[in-house]
Amino acid sequence: MHAVTYITRHRRWPARLGFGGDGARSPWRWHSRRQLPLVRRVILLHPHLPPAFEGLTIGQVSDVHAGQFMTWERLEEVRRVLCQLRPDLVVFTGDQLDRRDVDAELFVQAFAGLAAPLGVYGILGNHDYLAGRELALAALEAAGIQPLVNQAVAFSRDGATLLLAGVDEAEAPRPFGPDFTVLRRTEAAFRLLLCHQPRLWPEAIRHGADLTLSGHTHGGQISPMGERFSLARLGTRFVAGPYVSGAHLLYVSRGVGVGAVPLRVGALPEVDLITLRRGTPSPRW
Repeated sequence: MHAVTYITRHRRWPARLGFGGDGARSPWRWHSRRQLPLVRRVILLHPHLPPAFEGLTIGQVSDVHAGQFMTWERLEEVRRVLCQLRPDLVVFTGDQLDRRDVDAELFVQAFAGLAAPLGVYGILGNHDYLAGRELALAALEAAGIQPLVNQAVAFSRDGATLLLAGVDEAEAPRPFGPDFTVLRRTEAAFRLLLCHQPRLWPEAIRHGADLTLSGHTHGGQISPMGERFSLARLGTRFVAGPYVSGAHLLYVSRGVGVGAVPLRVGALPEVDLITLRRGTPSPRW
């Protein structure tokens, strides 16, 4: 059985142009910056997941890009969706800010006080560094989101430990940058890694990450011929969705925001609800 993906159409989601019946599957789907994200429900199977963590749910938010193209209405909707999903754990996988100082205030106002039973955590992305490393970290902390920048936390249930680790941004200037040894500093039965750029997945595998959650690509953002023909493939072949390599998984979120161009073609914005199950996925790559 492969990792299974379900799409939940948002009740306010506009009609999509396309063919093949289901707009969520059509490569010609498009939207403007004013449209709201959908929810992508994902079941990820892993043979090493401890039974104590069977069914763990993770709300992943990536590439918010709080700024001129991310309206207050859209930020409020992302928060509302997360609260309705009620995941066990919430993670922000980088690029919370776009590039301006004022973006931090917008992000904090939108997500301050967000809570989950196991906590809310975040890492930095390349745009967070454009806004300023210290500002981006301060924004996470002001919103009550615990930064995991080359840091980790451990959760224990019934004698089993799940490690949640995060690494710094790949494009961070020296002396900053990702330190994957964070995955080995604590004994754990299962290692979950937050890493903004999916091109670093091979390095994560070498250091023992069982599951890596990434973003950065926006699913290509403008990919009229679908993700397999996306310009994002110039930077990585891991563009969107689940990937399997032996006993290692990668999930790349398409994110909720946009970069310099306030338009998406072929890559709908999404909040991801990931459910972990014990099992063996079929390889995709």
